[in-house]
Amino acid sequence: MTRASPRLAAALVWLLLGGAVLSAADDYRNLPIVQIAFKPAEQPLPPNELAALLPLKVGDKLDPEVLRQAIEHLHSTGRYREIAVEAQRTPDGVALEFVTTGTWFIGRISTEGVPEPPNRGQLASATKLHLGEEFNADDLREATRNLKAKLEANGFFEARIDPGVKYNEPRQQADLEFRIDHGPRAKFTQPVVEGVTPAEALRLSGQASWKYFGGFLGWKPVTEGRVQRGVERIRRSLAKQDYLLSRVSLKSLDYSSDSRRATPQLTIDRGPKVEIRATGAKLSGARLRQLVPVFQEQSVDRDLLVEGKRNLQSYFQAQGYFQAKVDFDTESLPNGRRNVTFTVDRGARYRLARLTVNGNRYFGADTVRERLSLQPATRIRYRYGKFNAALLEADKDSIRELYQSNGFRDVRVESTTADTFGGKANSLAVTIAVEEGPQWFVAAQEFTGAALEHRTFLEPRLSSGGGQPFSEANLAQDRDTVLNYYYNRGYPNAKLDWVVTPAAMPNQVNVKFEVTEGAQQFVRGLMVGGLVATDPELVNRRIKLAENAPLSQAYMVESQRRLYDLGIFARVDIAVQNPDGEEASKYLLYEFEEGRKYSLNFGLGAEIARIGGGTPNFDAPAGQPGFSPRVSLGLTRNNIFGTGHLVSAQMRLSNIQKRILSTYQAPQFKGRDDVTLTISALYDISRDVRTFEGRRLEGAVQFSKRLSRANTLQTRFTYRRNTIHNLAIAANDIPIYSQPVRVGVLSTTLIQDHRDDPIDSHRGYYNSADFGYASKAFASQSDYFRLLARNSTYHRVARDIVFARSTTLGALTNLRSGGTAAIPLPERYFSGGASTHRGFPDNQAGPRDLTTGFPIGGSALLVNNLELRVPVYGENLGAVLFHDAGNVYSGTAAISFRIRQRNPADFNYMVHAVGLGFRYKTPVGPVRVDFAFPANSPRFSFERTTGGLPTQVTQRIDRFQFHFSLGQTF
Repeated sequence: MTRASPRLAAALVWLLLGGAVLSAADDYRNLPIVQIAFKPAEQPLPPNELAALLPLKVGDKLDPEVLRQAIEHLHSTGRYREIAVEAQRTPDGVALEFVTTGTWFIGRISTEGVPEPPNRGQLASATKLHLGEEFNADDLREATRNLKAKLEANGFFEARIDPGVKYNEPRQQADLEFRIDHGPRAKFTQPVVEGVTPAEALRLSGQASWKYFGGFLGWKPVTEGRVQRGVERIRRSLAKQDYLLSRVSLKSLDYSSDSRRATPQLTIDRGPKVEIRATGAKLSGARLRQLVPVFQEQSVDRDLLVEGKRNLQSYFQAQGYFQAKVDFDTESLPNGRRNVTFTVDRGARYRLARLTVNGNRYFGADTVRERLSLQPATRIRYRYGKFNAALLEADKDSIRELYQSNGFRDVRVESTTADTFGGKANSLAVTIAVEEGPQWFVAAQEFTGAALEHRTFLEPRLSSGGGQPFSEANLAQDRDTVLNYYYNRGYPNAKLDWVVTPAAMPNQVNVKFEVTEGAQQFVRGLMVGGLVATDPELVNRRIKLAENAPLSQAYMVESQRRLYDLGIFARVDIAVQNPDGEEASKYLLYEFEEGRKYSLNFGLGAEIARIGGGTPNFDAPAGQPGFSPRVSLGLTRNNIFGTGHLVSAQMRLSNIQKRILSTYQAPQFKGRDDVTLTISALYDISRDVRTFEGRRLEGAVQFSKRLSRANTLQTRFTYRRNTIHNLAIAANDIPIYSQPVRVGVLSTTLIQDHRDDPIDSHRGYYNSADFGYASKAFASQSDYFRLLARNSTYHRVARDIVFARSTTLGALTNLRSGGTAAIPLPERYFSGGASTHRGFPDNQAGPRDLTTGFPIGGSALLVNNLELRVPVYGENLGAVLFHDAGNVYSGTAAISFRIRQRNPADFNYMVHAVGLGFRYKTPVGPVRVDFAFPANSPRFSFERTTGGLPTQVTQRIDRFQFHFSLGQTF
């Protein structure tokens, strides 16, 4: 169905009705107008806007042509479906009455009561009606038919739809409600397949996966996605048998109301078998399928074969066969088969030994090289380099565009290639020569058509100002700057043209910008719909457009982003009511679909390493190889009390940790985008320190404020009770350390994050500093000051090589006794493991109990990590050479850079570990495995009972450590 635009429909009305009116108006020509009235009295436009639209006023003499213009002006607003004018003669002249019928516009589209799929958004989209556009009664019938088709595609063949319209008279909005009784969802039954033998039909229908476990648990319910995926699976099954031209189509889904089953009617045209092969070079079938797109597109037309030819050439050129040539030939056999043969002539294998760019004086070498795709050979990733004729031409074009965008209109970029560089055969040297030519400048700029306030703002921001380099790219950038400025201030019809003329001086031009501003549009009012559980005030505080404000596109997008950031809406639609109407003020519509209130997450993981935690083993106090499975489960309730707040409960279970965490979070607290309130409660049982089992009951309140895009300030108060169980050390030996303790800590954390990617950083830096103060003023049984600071930096050494470093410093000071003895074990520093110092098992660094050999933590921490991250194979596999140095120390005064341990009781020295790791990129971050060699790992002594007698034993941290985890070390 084709819908007429509001303006076209309006034009038809006034031509039909207005003609009769104007014919009668000739009888009243030149009579004075004594009254102008509207029927009904309540009009869609405010009185002042109506008065401004009408070209005739009380006291004017009636002119039929002016009356025609008045009708046209009213229709151009888009607010009127019909307009008629009644004229009545009076003793003093003529009285005019405009009789109007308003236009209705689409508002909320409600489609409740259908279980997913389809979801509410898909059903609303199926109506093909759009928020804010004109509404006609015929649209409702067409939308109902579209909805019925969507429901049947998802198995609801008995659905009944009762459409209704709720009219909002003052604002001309029609809210559409489709009351749906969906009925039962049909299940699949055995498909009817045409075009193949019955046996083949049975086999192929099984490929569709429309049954549970091959039919043991019956047929699956019908959904549109299942139907489409099933048809695609059948097509792929035929493609694997070389039927690349096969066609699988769904004729219909035939529904039986008696059995409530839907029978797919499929038509299969297998077509001829097509064999595609490559000669002249070894190429696996999987690689051939990847490079030749006929397998994906299911077509063997010439364009796809030509694309396959280019892909094959690029593949072999990437292997060093820079002059590789590929051709193809097709052959139709008498038995109906078709053969496609790609003939590969690899030629000699070359190595791009050198790439040189010269002649570039205006731009530095780094600026030019970062735009090049050519890559000289390297020992690791690009064994033969990256080179072919197409890449070379693309790089020359890239350099040419760089110069032209900076005023070098006559730049020339040429290249030469030598194939015996350094006297070695098949060793290429490519030289790219840049002839810059003169640089063109803007002599003078003229900016016309803009109001003074706009010109004052825009002129300093234009790239094509006087004295600036001249280029067409800068003109295009200036056009975007000017138009975005106007669009964001309510000028939707703004236009910009420019004229460039030669200046008096050579290599200079004059630029004249001509602006057509058009009429400014404003917000007449906001119309918000779809809120059920959400507090409207929560939404209103986040909409950056108010009544009478300019209709800014940027603010519309920003408001939508802020609303989505709440995390409580599945969909936020924004539209302007009557988008094509020429009215000064428009209603802004916001329609919401609230998200699910509850969400559940479940995860499985594991730790594989020399695990330092777990059940204490007096034969191996430094840990031993182990496997720790991990299960996590979480439940979240969103939009508590309609405020956008959320409550979550997270549980983690493993053989070294059991944790339950409950959190209440208020994002955008009190309407502030930059403030988040978090209240949490935690109960944790951990065996990650081999010395003891720690039990922690904790409550915390935290305010987080985003100071800028990169800087965040967090302030929190934490109150916890730490209890030690299963202590491996005699409690009498460390009576203060081992007692249950209550701790109240006020802490502040400052975070600076300037990394390009927090998960896998390649450049930038990260700083954090956490200050904590525990005091009896907070009902704490331990008084101390705590500092933990970290600085990490990331630098690109070469194109794909990153040097990363991180330094972590920690200090604990006991404020009650002036020493460190009274700080309980769970509050002390423990370090070592996959994310800190890889030369140790988890939490095995630092001082140890001299009787049992178990770690007891320290009050100072210093760890420095160095990593050289290099690619190994393809885009996903990389390697890391690392060096970790540091330790946990008994106190800040004991921090030492010594590399030798004085005796088995000395742990205040720096342990160094070197190693090799591998990283494999996944959608959730890099999976990593690290192998470390701590050359000066510490020795320690402990007592072991043998035959009832204590024996002094000396061990050392194993000189081989391995760690398997997710994410980069830092």
